[in-house]
Amino acid sequence: MRYKVAILRNESISDHMLWEKVCQDRHEMIDYEIISLQKSDWFSGVMSGSFDLILLRPPGRTEKYKRLYDERTYLLSHFSNIIIYPALIEILLYENKRFLRDWMMVNEIPHPKTEVFYSGNEALDFLNINIAYPLVAKVNIGASGNGVTFLQNESQAKKYIIRAFNSGVNSRTGPKLNKGSLWKKAVKALTIRGFVKNRLAEYRDTYTNPQMGFLIFQEFIPHEFEWRCVRIGDSYFAHKKIAKNNKSSGTLIKSYDSVPLNLLDFVHEITERTKLSSVAIDIFERDGLFLVNEIQSFFGQSDPYQMLVNNIPGRYRLIEGEWIFEEGNFASNECYDLRIEHALKLLRESGK
Repeated sequence: MRYKVAILRNESISDHMLWEKVCQDRHEMIDYEIISLQKSDWFSGVMSGSFDLILLRPPGRTEKYKRLYDERTYLLSHFSNIIIYPALIEILLYENKRFLRDWMMVNEIPHPKTEVFYSGNEALDFLNINIAYPLVAKVNIGASGNGVTFLQNESQAKKYIIRAFNSGVNSRTGPKLNKGSLWKKAVKALTIRGFVKNRLAEYRDTYTNPQMGFLIFQEFIPHEFEWRCVRIGDSYFAHKKIAKNNKSSGTLIKSYDSVPLNLLDFVHEITERTKLSSVAIDIFERDGLFLVNEIQSFFGQSDPYQMLVNNIPGRYRLIEGEWIFEEGNFASNECYDLRIEHALKLLRESGK
């Protein structure tokens, strides 16, 4: 059977390319078309294509484009009658820490105590409570530790509040030459037409659109690592992200220690209960309990695998109530191979 697939790109000229690659690799069963979700005629472009499946790649750089992508994904989810992947809730949670806090609160998911203030006076009053420092301030959108500030005392916290409600708070922007493969970055710059120009425009948008009018404070959880747990369909992975300067995100330092099965139980329970099936969840451990720090539908992958068990790459699956390790390369193409297989499975099961 052949499937007709739409790939909805964001403002980046490269974010959707792994979707394109895995579709090309399955050319015998997939015909695909790339549609920009920014264009005025986006909806007619989708509806006129007779698509079976829509593959999404939301942006993660500025509130402006993230809001646009969320709004149009919502409309597709409710009015197109086409399967979208990842699911709407997974798109809404992506790079939206403000919404994530409220979503975890109403779903009773354990997480570090987090406050979201839309009033400068309320935020200043909060400082009068007997709170512990450092206090972690986060911008709403920003991966790899971007936009995370450690406030060491009340004076720093007051200055941060004043800035957040006046000039605004910027996420770090610009090329990260000390992270990732310089070779891969050079290849993108040389082989993708317009890549450098587009990336410079993204940096400019990030710099000129600071977060203003609200702020996010989170309690500091002392940690040497946090768990990066991934669920895609019935595949589960986990490894440690090692902390450096109190941050685990963006360090690219990993440890592939044995995965505690109660951690997998925790991830399975919250994803089943909230109907998440294509996410990465970053988790702290404190006093024997797990606390969810972040949930993202798309995430970086600097190694060719997401998990090693006795130095063997593979995944866990829950089969008849038992966690079973399966050896294999299940994280190829930065997990996009696994994503497309999961998306096609959902499409087949839908009967559409």
